[in-house]
Amino acid sequence: MKLSKNDIKKINIFNSLSDNICEEISNKIKLKECKPNNKLFSEGETGSSMILVFQGQIEISKNMAVKSSDGFLVTQKPIIRFETTDPPPDSDPITESTVKISKNSAFGIGEFSLVLDNAIRTANVYSTTNLVYGILKLSDFTDIVKKYPEIGGKIYFEVAKSAVQNLAIATQDISNLTQAFFYVLNR
Repeated sequence: MKLSKNDIKKINIFNSLSDNICEEISNKIKLKECKPNNKLFSEGETGSSMILVFQGQIEISKNMAVKSSDGFLVTQKPIIRFETTDPPPDSDPITESTVKISKNSAFGIGEFSLVLDNAIRTANVYSTTNLVYGILKLSDFTDIVKKYPEIGGKIYFEVAKSAVQNLAIATQDISNLTQAFFYVLNR
């Protein structure tokens, strides 16, 4: 598969960019493939690249501490799955989803890595089907922004929108957990 500007425009943070800039981004991306159950990101690690998924499905999970008879152990709780529609995955997921599946023609993950040096990964990301994806390094993206400074504001705005949406969800989750905690304490 050879990437084109149209493949890049499918990714939400890049869809407002001009064709020639999307073509330049496509030339910087190294395409890869992997099988299901491949770990792409680990929560808490630092990263300097964004992954652009062009075909397949991934699951995003968070580390959770759970009390057991042996003490506390860390487990991963699925949060959401993302799946491509154009083209759809070429294999069935290895496990049935227990969370919402968001379907998009293509999608990106790790976008904070395009605006922050050594961005902290906020979740674990695994492939759940065969995956075709590309890696966009911060250094390559920085070179493009230096050449086309007008895109910086557009991209930073899209990443900021994503951060605000994630913060709103996290705030609601914290509120729900706090309410559940007080409910249990008052029983």
